[in-house]
Amino acid sequence: MWIIIQGIPLTTTQRELNQFLNKQISCKGWFGLSSRSDFRLKTFSILRMTDRASGEMECHGLAELETARPEEEVLKQLNGHRLHGRVITVRKYYHRSSRSIQRMDQMGGPSGSEHNERRRPYLHIEMLKANAGGFSIGLF
Repeated sequence: MWIIIQGIPLTTTQRELNQFLNKQISCKGWFGLSSRSDFRLKTFSILRMTDRASGEMECHGLAELETARPEEEVLKQLNGHRLHGRVITVRKYYHRSSRSIQRMDQMGGPSGSEHNERRRPYLHIEMLKANAGGFSIGLF
């Protein structure tokens, strides 16, 4: 299950996001032992986005969780917590590609002004991705 963590502060580090996610998914039970073994954080990234037209910056987290629990329950557990004093919103993330949009257009689906395209043409995305060997940075 992929999730997007919206509204994280621009100063959030990889370590802080990792600690935050692990704290929220590992509910502690008796004697400080984890009472949830049905969660696992597989990977996570920080997305720093800059709108080149306006200069506005925003920051989101992107994470892949492995869980046996219903998605609605997981999202409810993660939503509404504070990270550096800001309440964050967590929702399911759906991967999109330009190919799926083209395919929908070819199949007679919504196109042109009817299509609800949310991508911003002047958006610069920097992805700080956590991996086993450290962190890597990618530009989009």
